[in-house]
Order: sequence, then structure tokens, then C-alpha cells
Amino acid sequence: MAYLSWTLARLILGGMRNPLLGSRVVTLPLVAAFIMVAWDFSQDPVWSTILHLWVWRQGGAYFGVPVSNFLGWFLTVYVFYQLFALYLRGRSTNSDSLPASYWHQAVLFYALSAAGNVLLVIPQAGPSVVYDPTGTPWRVSDITGTCALVSIFTMGAFAVLAWARVSDQ
Repeated sequence: MAYLSWTLARLILGGMRNPLLGSRVVTLPLVAAFIMVAWDFSQDPVWSTILHLWVWRQGGAYFGVPVSNFLGWFLTVYVFYQLFALYLRGRSTNSDSLPASYWHQAVLFYALSAAGNVLLVIPQAGPSVVYDPTGTPWRVSDITGTCALVSIFTMGAFAVLAWARVSDQ
């Protein structure tokens, strides 16, 4: 997902054929971090509160996930992306030889990840209410419906912007 987020950020900001210079050394990691956190924001309530793949002991306002989780994700991925951007600064990217299908694949894989959350709104057997570790009850349909909408309007928006940039090339 980190690679896909970086690639979508490159597409959205343009200049894929140019070396990473100037303000793009900072803006590219910022945009990539937002794209990566959009993925986490879209899926964490399902993974933690419904599937219990990890536990937030104090719960949180976003269906049992604390806001600090997303701030931590943003800071962490931003630092990694920023270090990568500093490494790439001024280097040739050799993107000239890459066909549009290369870029479309990255956008499609990111969009498929979002579509997976949209499919979660299909009713399934299982509990209709789940509890976070603090004992707060959450309706499964509320979690899956919200995550589907968040996927559409955050991840979907990034995918559409990136797809449009590839089509403009």
C-alpha cells in the first residue's frame, strides 16, 4: 500500500518524468501520507472492532479506533516518505519508458482495495453488534456502512484524481 500511495501521489502532483526537486520534495511525501492514511481510515474500524485483528484498550471515537492511531500513521508514513524523497531528490526517475498501463495498474489496485470495503455492506452472517475493549457497543452495519462511504469519498477521490492524470498524459 505504501508503494501504491506513493505512486498515486506522483500521478496527482504530476511531473513524473522530472527529477524530484523544489517544493515537491515535501509535497509529494505529504500527499502520499494522506493517501496512505485514507486507506487506514477506511479500514481500521472493520479490522479492529469487528474482526479484532488488533485491540485498542481504551477504544476510540471512530468505532472504537482512537484518533491518535491516524495521527500516528500519518506521522510515521510521512517520515518514511520524506526520507525516501530526500534520497530521490534530484535523481532521474526514468519514467519516460513506462506505459500508461503501468500507472493504471497502480490506480486500479488502490481502487480495488477501496472496493473491498464497499463490498462489506453486503449483509453477512454474524453478530449485528460488536463491542470494543471498553464495552462500548457498535452496530456492525454502522461500521461497514461508514467505512464504505469513507472508502468511496477518500480513497475513491484519490483514485479518480490519479486516473485522470494518467489519462491526461
